[in-house]
Amino acid sequence: MSLGHVSLRDPNGRGFWMKRNRIGLGEVLSSADFVLVDFDGNKLEGDGGRHSEWPIHSEIFRLRPDVQVVAHTHPLHASILSAMEGALQPFTLDADYFDEIPRHTDDVALITRKEEGEALARSLGSSFAVLMANHGVSFCGTSIEHAIIIGVFLERAARIHVLGNKSAAATTMPNPAVRARRNAQIMTPVHVEHSWNYFARKLEWFMATRAPGQRALFV
Repeated sequence: MSLGHVSLRDPNGRGFWMKRNRIGLGEVLSSADFVLVDFDGNKLEGDGGRHSEWPIHSEIFRLRPDVQVVAHTHPLHASILSAMEGALQPFTLDADYFDEIPRHTDDVALITRKEEGEALARSLGSSFAVLMANHGVSFCGTSIEHAIIIGVFLERAARIHVLGNKSAAATTMPNPAVRARRNAQIMTPVHVEHSWNYFARKLEWFMATRAPGQRALFV
């Protein structure tokens, strides 16, 4: 609904531009739907409120200078996966977009304090996605395109994991060396670009065929 959020590191080093609260991600229509927040949680610019979970963003940006985009969402299958013990299983190539997906546990419902955000960022480590146990996921990227691909394929891999584990059929899984080779082959800048362009075309098609007066995307 309206609880997910996304941010972009401010190019001038003032903090990060974060989706304003009280709207869903599908309702974001322009830069006017973002507010500038500093690393201490103070809103510096923009109209609208600041999400209470701003420390997710500030602390990941602090600890990961390579990261330009941070998102926190509650996708169905990845949220189920967050409650499961054990690693994401590579039933398909979708799981091999990731070297690993760490799992963060905490005793709070929301990450609203800097020390809680820092603990999450440390669980993320050098990865680009982290499962938040019994809550949802946070993911990030070195660019908007990269972050989008991480988020999309995390949910795809989680859905396949959940469905695959419901089956009683015998399965085979590639070993770590094979998985590393698969990751090197598919997680490339060219594939990120191709995937991003595909999603952009899907959005363009949706916008061209939407009902009269419909602007936001509700799913």
